[in-house]
Amino acid sequence: MLQNLLHYAPLITAAMTCVTAMIWIVYLSFFLRSYRRQQRPSILITSGAGRDLDAHCFVTNLGLEPVYLLDVVIDLIDTNGRVARAVIPERTERWNKVQPGEDDDARLATNVGPLSSGGERDLGRFRTLIERASTANPDIEAEGEFTSLEITVVIVTASQAELCGAVRCYGIERATSGQPRLKAHTIKARQLQGYFARNKLARLLSAQLDAGG
Repeated sequence: MLQNLLHYAPLITAAMTCVTAMIWIVYLSFFLRSYRRQQRPSILITSGAGRDLDAHCFVTNLGLEPVYLLDVVIDLIDTNGRVARAVIPERTERWNKVQPGEDDDARLATNVGPLSSGGERDLGRFRTLIERASTANPDIEAEGEFTSLEITVVIVTASQAELCGAVRCYGIERATSGQPRLKAHTIKARQLQGYFARNKLARLLSAQLDAGG
């Protein structure tokens, strides 16, 4: 028996080495998966303080790392199915009539800026977002009839400085009183991550630069 064990000792040693290596590979894969999950941003787009166009649009960073909110894009779909897009990172209504002074806090007139982990930003009322869109894009009428709108938030991650984002679509329904009401199409925002999503976001922002936006 002992001689047999000695005879097969190299094979047993090799098998134990393989088993140990497999255990470490599984452990490492779980560790890397957990690490990547912690590094991955998670952006929430929600509405609150109402259910009509006077409700506010909130953006929340649920990731473990801070992010930088770079741009806000709105797509408006009218009753004919036409889509009109506008990039609206600024709160243009803040100083439409009065120019800011040197001592005024310019951050009050923009939604661009860092978002800490768990941080939240109020983009403004949905009605105000449409008004900003009409200012940015002359093809959009603030009082036009729209069937839905889509909010896209573009962010830059802190760890890798890559473009990411989130998008959520809301239907605009007419209540019996005639007052438009918002209805989200999805439970939560769809995350825009990965190679193809980054390229799509880069093309979107590049198009705005080429158009002078």
